[in-house]
Formats: sequence, structure tokens, C-alpha cells
Amino acid sequence: MHSIPLLAATESVQHRISSGLLDGFSLWWQLPALVLVVLLLAGLSLAIYLRDSAELPRGMAALLVVLRLGALAALVAAYLDLRRTAEHEIVYPSRVAVLVDSSASMTLEDAPPDGAVAAVPRSRALQAADLLEGGGLLAALGRRHEVSLWRFDADAEAVAVLPGPGSETAPAGAPAAGDPAGSTGTVPPGDDPSASGPTGWRASGPTGWRARIAPLGFETRLGEALTTVLEQEPGQSLAGVVVLTDGASNGGLDAAAAAALARARVPVHPLGIGAERLPANVRVADVLAPSRVFPGDRFAVSAFLQAQGLEGTPVRVELLEAAADPAADSAPGPVPAPAAETGRVVDVVEVKLAADGELAGVRFDLPGLESPGRRRLTVRVVPPAGERNRADDLQSAEVEVVDRVTQVLLVAGGPTREYQFIRNVLQRDKSFAIDVLLATARRGASQDARRILEAFPATTEELSAYDAIVAFDVDWRILDPAAQSRLERWVSRESGGLFMVAGSVSMDSWLSDPACGPLRTLLPVEPRRAGQLIVEEPTGFSEPHPLSFTREGLDAEFLWLDGNRASSEAAWREFPGVYSCFDARSAKPGATVYATVAPPGDTARGDGSIYMAGQLYGAGTVFHLGSGELWRLRSLDETLHERLVTQLVRHVSQGRLLAGSRRARLLVDRDRYAVGAGVVVRVVAADGESAVGGGQPECRVIGPDGAMLRVPLTAEPGRPGVLQGMFVAGREGGWRIDVTLPAESGADGETLSRRIQARLPDRELERPRLDRGALEQVATITGGTAAFLADDGWDDARSRALAERIPDRSRREYETGAPDGDFKRRLNTILLGLGVGLLCAEWILRRLVRLA
Repeated sequence: MHSIPLLAATESVQHRISSGLLDGFSLWWQLPALVLVVLLLAGLSLAIYLRDSAELPRGMAALLVVLRLGALAALVAAYLDLRRTAEHEIVYPSRVAVLVDSSASMTLEDAPPDGAVAAVPRSRALQAADLLEGGGLLAALGRRHEVSLWRFDADAEAVAVLPGPGSETAPAGAPAAGDPAGSTGTVPPGDDPSASGPTGWRASGPTGWRARIAPLGFETRLGEALTTVLEQEPGQSLAGVVVLTDGASNGGLDAAAAAALARARVPVHPLGIGAERLPANVRVADVLAPSRVFPGDRFAVSAFLQAQGLEGTPVRVELLEAAADPAADSAPGPVPAPAAETGRVVDVVEVKLAADGELAGVRFDLPGLESPGRRRLTVRVVPPAGERNRADDLQSAEVEVVDRVTQVLLVAGGPTREYQFIRNVLQRDKSFAIDVLLATARRGASQDARRILEAFPATTEELSAYDAIVAFDVDWRILDPAAQSRLERWVSRESGGLFMVAGSVSMDSWLSDPACGPLRTLLPVEPRRAGQLIVEEPTGFSEPHPLSFTREGLDAEFLWLDGNRASSEAAWREFPGVYSCFDARSAKPGATVYATVAPPGDTARGDGSIYMAGQLYGAGTVFHLGSGELWRLRSLDETLHERLVTQLVRHVSQGRLLAGSRRARLLVDRDRYAVGAGVVVRVVAADGESAVGGGQPECRVIGPDGAMLRVPLTAEPGRPGVLQGMFVAGREGGWRIDVTLPAESGADGETLSRRIQARLPDRELERPRLDRGALEQVATITGGTAAFLADDGWDDARSRALAERIPDRSRREYETGAPDGDFKRRLNTILLGLGVGLLCAEWILRRLVRLA
């Protein structure tokens, strides 16, 4: 790894004249011998001239002597080999690395101590940012040291460097791929893009350094962060490390082991943020409910309770049902519950709370809801005695009761196993109605489906009858250009869902055909080259290739094999893998890669081929699967395959099932996000040309605390009629997205709404308290000092005291440059001219005074 540059290193240059002849002397007698020879030559010249000029006037005799000695001096100077060299003095400043915890646990707000007056709640992340500026830490450290600012969670990244007062700041690295503001310039609530610290402090880019340290991470790996800093910071100049964290490390290298590595190099000074003893509290951490149900169908609602200081306490948990807010959009999904929920209690469960930080599950089995429409289901905990915070005792989810069956068309190039298993799963589920178009089927052949088509829908009306199309290695050359254009418009303008399963039979043919351009634009990946499978035949390789999920893939609930992320990850780890995958290494702009696959041990394939990817194409959704092998999940459990198939089909068809405006649709990738995740908002025109009809829509986001954030919408490159913006769900709870379209024909502007839910990752919920012992151990091992904001707060005086404890490790280095060739040439020219001139003048004078 390369060290981060010391931006404030200064350099001064001094020029020195030296003699090549004298520098080459190595014996003591050489210099005296040279001086003696020069003196003898000078004495001999003087004696000769005194004898020859005895009869000359004294002035003329002295002039001749001076001319001869001057010529001799020029000869001696040339013989000395005089040269000029530049001597560089480089001053390297002392460096201090400041690490700021950017994991999701830093979004928590700690209650004031017992007896303390409650102040305005401030998250741990805001306390850390304010300590850097308002607490004077950066200013105090910057007086003696160069300061590098880092953020760390699951990994560590240098954010910026503070060279010193009045100096320009350069970023320590380019913005990360997942920069929360991205190209839209939107920052997390409470973060000022123009915020800057002490004089000279400013990270480049539109987001500023506060946004770069926003709490976006799903893990806290303090030990690995310390190791990364020690590897990348300049070791000789690093004087200390200051860590701002709650100390709740939950992954990676142990912090104490990393501190032992740092002991021989630098002291580590932890600054603990947060409460060591959390107040007694129980909160509804999450509610899981199906987004859509059918009238009379039984379904389950699951909730997870997290408690502190109430282990083993029995609590009463109620499920309330009420009509959803009619002003909100009809999109299903979790919503924030009002402060005092009203509604009909439909079920009651008593549960014992788990240990601190652990989740206790609650399940409600409902017989079904009869009336179509949106209903709000709220899980409410009756607060036990001693609980201090009752604002988090309830949480809601919206469920849409629909009597509309999802219309699905299965198009297959042949009766593959994937086709047969998916057809059977959807046929058994009464929420789907499936038609089949099988290219190899003969007229009159029997298939387990509602209808068997002999040709692809020939008109826009026929195609509009379907909500989703699942295509299994289809040779799209069967469609003429007009039919391909109809399919593209069905996806982009009518919110159609397309699920494309790659294969080795037809993919090469239609991808290489220029006439299939509209279909290639729908594909969310860029095929590297046609006809390249990892293994051409699934049976030709004895070892399966495991799937590697990206962070987006782990977060995507439609890919979960169980009710929560942790158990889903465990199920996917048990999956042996697949035997083939169409070779696609890069995703198209705006697409999301969910999973990749590569042969074991084949490092030449780099990141591996993309196995799962998706994109919002206009108003519709397209999902790409690298090969038809999801059926292999049945080797673990048949229900895993059935769950995944239904979730995928519902995911791609969501645009058709969400009621929207006749002018535009408001789309987000999903209904649930981790705290700190970026939420991409898209507004898609119904006509595919203009989403606004002559004006600019206004997008507003309402956070769980009621704070309003404006999100600018910009045109999505290459997609007419699509506007997009992005914001960061920086706080746990329900978020509402409102987009107001411009007024039309004198009427008020129409408002589109969606609701999403942001929740903390499970690991960040397990141990949210301040880990004082771990931080004190790190300080003791490395020779640093630990301080905690909960004890005495923080101010300028404490910042100055900490800065004084960190020694100044600035250093100077000297470098000698090469001899100046131009100086040597000019000097030799001067000496030659001087010598010749003096000798000529002497000869002329001798002739004038008639000396031999």
C-alpha cells in the first residue's frame, strides 16, 4: 500500500560552490602540497619579474606582476574544477491521524443521565463532528501537526488532510462509489455541504468532509481500521492516532490485537462517544408484513423487539389495524407510526424480552383482511415500568389488500428445468395467472398453465394485459422490429416487469444481431463477448461455483431466502452454487449488481461474471439472471426456491401493481433500507417524453423526526422522461417521499407519495452502548490516553491538552542535487577569457617597454 502524502512538507534550496579537485583529496598531505606548489609558482613569477623590471618605473613593474599573477590565478581556478550544486532541505511535518466511526450505531441518540436536564437530542455522529470543530480538536492539533481525517466502519478510508492554517486542502482519496450524495449533490439531513472547519480545512467535492464521515456503515471494525492507518500513514512522521467512536467493535481484527501492533510506533488516544449504561427501554426494532395480500388470505406479521436493561421482563404486544392515510400514495410498505396510534386491536401476544441488544421475535397470525384497499398494521408494546423513552414503542407497516391477480407470461426457448419449476410454482400460487409461450411446443401440446400461446402478443393491448414476462433463453429474433419496440415501450412506459434468464442456446444469436437493438438496451449488463459461458454444459464441470453477493444484493429483500438478512445470508452460504453463467463483467449505468460468480481458483477472471443484476428501465423493472439454475435451491429446501421465485416475479411486476398518476410514476428501488443507505428516487413520465408537462417537479423527503429535506431532481442521462435524485436515509424509522408535479390546466399540482423504512443493521443493534473497557485497553497498550464525553464533555481546553500530549515528530532530510552544468560552462568560458586576456595584455606591455 502507498502512504498518504504529507501535503504540508516544505522544501528550501541553498547553492554551494565546491571544488572537484579538493573534494577528491583523501590524504592529509595533498592539500598542503597543492598550496605549496601554487606558492612556489607565484614566488617564481614574482622573482623573475623583479629581476627583469629592475630598470622600469615601479608602477609599470607592479602592473606586469599583477597581470602574470592574475593569469596564474585563472589557471589555478580552472585546475580546481569549481562547481555549483543545489542542496535541498525538506522538512516533513508531524502527522496525527483522526479516525471517526461512521458505522450505523453512531446514528443513535443517547438519553441524558439520571437527573440531568434533557437537551435537544443529538446523534453520536453529530457529537463527533461538532467535537472536531466546535470542540477545537482540529484547530488544536493543527497548530503542531498535519492532520489526516479518516472514516471507518467495515473498512477505513482517508477523507482529507489538514496541512495547517491558511493552506489548501486536497482530498486524501477520490470519493467512494457509494458516496451518499453522488452526482446529485444531496447530503444527509443536518450536514452542510459547505461546512468547513478551521482555517485551511476543506475537503474537495460537493459534499464536504461532514458528509464523507456520515454514519453509513453496517459494521464497526476498529482493529482493522487501526491496522490500515498504520500501513498507509507515513511511519516516521506519524505522532499519534485519535479515535472518535463508541467502541462497539463487532467484526474483524480485535482492537486490542491491533493496538499491540501499534504499541511500538504510536500512541492511540480514544475519545469515547455515547452512553455506557443505556436507560431501560424497549423498542419495536422492525415490523415485517407482506406488501400485498388477497382478501381472506391468512398471513403473518412479524415484529422484533430490542430491549436494554429489561431482560426477562414480560411485556404485552398488541397488533392494531386501521385504514391507511388516504393522502398517502397507494404504494405498500412500512410506514412510520403516529405518536399515538389508534385502531382496532386484532391480536395480543405476551413475550419475554431478551438480553440487552438482542432481538426478541413476535409473530401474529391473521385470518385475513376482507376489504380491498390499503390498511395500516401497527405493532405496539405496552411500556413496562421504568421505561423512559416511549416514542419507539410502536411501528407500522402498510398492507395493500388487492383482489387483482398478477398476470405473468412465461416465454421459453425450450422446456428447461428452470422453466418447468418456475411454471409449477407460479401455477400453484393463486395470486398469479400464467400464460405460456414455448418455442418448441407443437400445436395442441399440453402445459400446466391458464393459456398456451402460439405467438408473442401481436398488439399493444394484448401485451398490456400482462404485468410481468419471464423469458428463459429466448431467441428474440422471433420478434420483428415493431414487436421489439412494443416490448421496450411496455417496460419503459407501462411499468412492465421483465425477468430475463440467460442461456447457452439463443443468447449468442440475438445479441449479435443488430436488429435486436431494443432488446439489448433492456439488458442491465454488458456482455463481454457472445457465446462465453464459464462452463458450456452444466454437467461438464464437477464443482459448483458459489455466488458472491454485493452489499446491494444482501440488502435486497426480494433475494432473501428467509425473514431477515442474517438468516438469508446463512441460507445462501449453504447453497453450493451454479455451474454456468453468461459472461458479463460490467453493468450498464444506473443498473445494480446483486451477485457475481467465478470458478474457484480462477483469478484471471477478476471480479467474476455478473449472475444477478437489475435496473429500473423507465417506469419498469428488468432483472437479469446469468443462468437458469435457481432450481438447485430445491436441494436445500423446496420452499427456498418457491419463496425466491415469487419474490422475484413480484419485484419486477411492482410497477404495474402500484397505483400511480396518469402523468407520471414515482419509483424507488425497494421499500426497506439500512440506515445510511442511499435512496434513489425516480420520476418517470407516463408518455415517455416529459414527466412534468412544462415545469419542474418538486421532491420533498420527510424524515422520522419530521425534518424536511428537499431533493433536487435531474434528468437521467440517456433516458428521456426520467428524472432522478438521491438522498441518504440517515435516521432509523419511516421516511415519506413526496413529489409534486406542476399544475396542469389551472388545477393544483398533483402529489405522488411513497414510504420507505430505514432500520439499523442487526450487528449495530446488538451492542449499541459505549464500550469503555475496550477503549481504555487500547489506550493502555499503546501508551495513549482515553477520554469520554459522557464524563465531563469536551471543550477547547481539553483539545489543547490532548494536542500537547502528542509529541512533535517533524523531521528534516537533506538531498544534494547534481552539479550545475550551465554554471560550469560559463565559469570555464570566463576563466579562459580572463587568462588569455591577461596574458595578451602582459605581452603587449612587455613589447611597449622593450622587455624580451
